Parts: sequence; structure tokens; C-alpha cells
Amino acid sequence: MFGGMPAKKAEHFWPSAKRLLGLLKPEAMGIYAVVALVLVSVVLNVIAPKILGQAMDVIFGGVVGKQLPAGASKDGFVEGLRQQGQDNFADMVSRMELVPGTGINFAKLSVLIAIVLLMYFVANIFLWLQGYVLNRIVMKVIRRLRDDTEKKLNRLPLNYFDTRQRGDVLSRVTNDVDNVQQALQQAFAQLISSLLTVIGIVIMMFIVSWQLALIALIALPLSGVAAGLIGSRSQKLFSAQWKNTGALNGQIEESFSGHDLVRVFGRDADMLERFEERNEALYKASFGAQFVSGMIFPVMQFVSYLSYVGIAVVGGL
Repeated sequence: MFGGMPAKKAEHFWPSAKRLLGLLKPEAMGIYAVVALVLVSVVLNVIAPKILGQAMDVIFGGVVGKQLPAGASKDGFVEGLRQQGQDNFADMVSRMELVPGTGINFAKLSVLIAIVLLMYFVANIFLWLQGYVLNRIVMKVIRRLRDDTEKKLNRLPLNYFDTRQRGDVLSRVTNDVDNVQQALQQAFAQLISSLLTVIGIVIMMFIVSWQLALIALIALPLSGVAAGLIGSRSQKLFSAQWKNTGALNGQIEESFSGHDLVRVFGRDADMLERFEERNEALYKASFGAQFVSGMIFPVMQFVSYLSYVGIAVVGGL
């Protein structure tokens, strides 16, 4: 991008992503710190529901135990449930820690709730630290990117500017750099967090129930295919959006810088017509990009609902 010859615009996502990640190489240690902070936060957020489930078991076990006569045998109660044909309920009660005739163990419940609250608190502290470190890294990278862009512009020959609209060049220096900053601040952090969260959740799902975990994982290929199809389409539309943005900026810059010439030669109507055409093209590209990209969340939600239904049906059998 900053070599001796003018760089060509990347035509595909992965080459652009590779070059974008290359900007982060000087900040490798900071990136490792961000990954470590996110990892700790994700681990705590994944384990906390497991402990919260133990708290729910304490509550449910206390409610069930309170209904049993004091001194009664837990094994006898379970056997009675089996004789009544309530095998699922009997299996659940057999795994509970309950004492017939006693209610909820509030001492144990308080400890579990305190542990969960502490884990969520620490997880959010690490998440905040991750955001702080990442923002510092991104600001350093963007500062170097702007410096490199300025140096590159100073090295370009004059015919480069003669063959391109100044508004398009300004759009690359301003809008494109801002887009890189947003991508690093938002998409990069979400990518790391989402990847580690998915891995942690999958592991915990198999620990809880491998049968239900397999059903839930069926939705992943469907979600991946849907996201891939929508993402590839929206990528083209976003490229068209920023291409039209540069063209419109160039049109505006030429109109104002050459305003006197436009008036002298009576080209007001022509310039207005060209502006309306490019403005309409930008509107269509922007609307299409936002509409298509906005379909990802509803489609993912629909696939998730299908997974929920499958888990509920199989889990209730």
C-alpha cells in the first residue's frame, strides 16, 4: 500500500483483511494482551452460568425437600416416583442435594450467588481493560496510517492527481481511514470475543449434555451459510457505496472550486444533473448495503429459534 508504485484497491475481502492485520504487527504484544484479557473475560462469563445453575439446584432442592416429611428417606421417595412412572422426575431428584423436611439452604445459596456476582464483576473489569488497551493500539495504528498516507501522497506524480478527482482522493484519505479505524475498534474486538465465546460455550454445552449440544451445533452450518451469502452480497454493495461516495465528493469539490467557470459557460443545469445522478446512485448503493447487511441478524435469529425448538423437543423426551 505504501510502496513506490500506487497501490491497487483490493478486490476481495481476504487480501484486504490480511493487509489490515499487517498494520497491527508492530503492536503484537498489545494484541496478545487484548486476547488474554478477552480470554479471561470469556472464561468467567461461560463458567458463571454453570455456578448459577448450581444455585438453582439448591433452590429447587430446598423446595422439594420442604414438601417431604422430616426423617423420610430420599431413596425411598425416588423409588416411589419410579413406581408411579415418573422416571424423569425421579432421576432429577436423585441427583439433587436435598434433605427431607428442610427448606432452602440459604447459606450455600448466598455463597454461590456471591461467587457468580464476583465472576461477572471481574469479567467486566477485564472487558473494560481490553477495550482500553485496544483503543490505544488502534489510535497508534491509525496515526501511523495517516502519516504513511501523507508521505505516499507527497511521493505520487502529478499525473496521478490529474487523472483522478480530488474529491475521490480526499475521500480515500478521510473516509477510508476512518473506516479502517472503525473496523479495528469494533470488528476486530468482536471477532476475538465472539470466537472465544463460541469455543467456550461449545465446551460447556458438551459438559452439560452432549446430546443437546449436537442438536445445537446443527444450527452452526446453517448460520455460516446464511452469513456467508449475505456477507458476500453486502460486501459488494458497501464497495459500491464508498465508490459512489468518492465520486460524489469529487463532483461537489469540482463544482465549488470551479464555480466561476461553471457560471461563465452556463453549465449549472449540467452540473446539477450530474450531481443528482451520482447522489441517486449513492442513495441506492447505501440503501442496498444497509438493507442486505441488516438481514443477517433476523436470519441468525430464525436459525437460533429453530435450534431452540429442537433442544426443547429432544430435551423434553
